[in-house]
Amino acid sequence: MKKLLVPLVAAAALAGPTAVLACDGSHHHSGVRAAFFTSRSGDHEGDFNGLFAKLSGTGSSFGDASSTATGSIVAGDDHQNGHFSVSITTNWSQAQSKTFTEEDGDTVTINCAPATASSTLSNGSTSTASLTGKTCSKTENGQTKYGFFGRSSDGTTHLFLKEDGSTVHGFEFSRS
Repeated sequence: MKKLLVPLVAAAALAGPTAVLACDGSHHHSGVRAAFFTSRSGDHEGDFNGLFAKLSGTGSSFGDASSTATGSIVAGDDHQNGHFSVSITTNWSQAQSKTFTEEDGDTVTINCAPATASSTLSNGSTSTASLTGKTCSKTENGQTKYGFFGRSSDGTTHLFLKEDGSTVHGFEFSRS
C-alpha cells in the first residue's frame, strides 16, 4: 500500500502545477522549457513566461511553528548558481491527522496543518513570493519527515519543499 500511496500523492500534487506550466497561454501545449527567471516558447502567439528552480539547502525543522530554509538553486537552465531563502509559519493547532496501517503491519500517521511561507530567489535579480498552503508530517517506524506545499494567492507561484533532518530539497514553479 505504501508503495502505491506515495506515487499517487506525488502525482496529484504535481499535476496542477505542471499542467499550468505546460500551457503557453495560447491553448497549445508546447512543453516546459524551464529556466530560472524567464523561458519563452516563441513557437506560438502567446509566449510562456515562467520560472523553475530546483532548491537544495538546510533549514530548521518544519515541525516547529516557525521554520526557515536557505540554500542554493541547483537547477534551472541558465541560473544554476542562485540562492534561496524560505520562512514558513505553521499553525499546528489546526492540524488534521490520518493514521493508516500498511499491509505489512506498519502504522503511518500523516498530519497536515495550514501554513504560510515567504520565498526569495536571487541570482543578480530577486524574485519573492508569499504563499499559502500546508505543512505536513509523516511518521512511520518512529521516524518523522516534513514537507511544505503552497501557492500564491493569484495561483502563479507554487512551492514544494521536503525536510529530512536539517536537509531541505524542493522546487519552485512560477508563471507570470
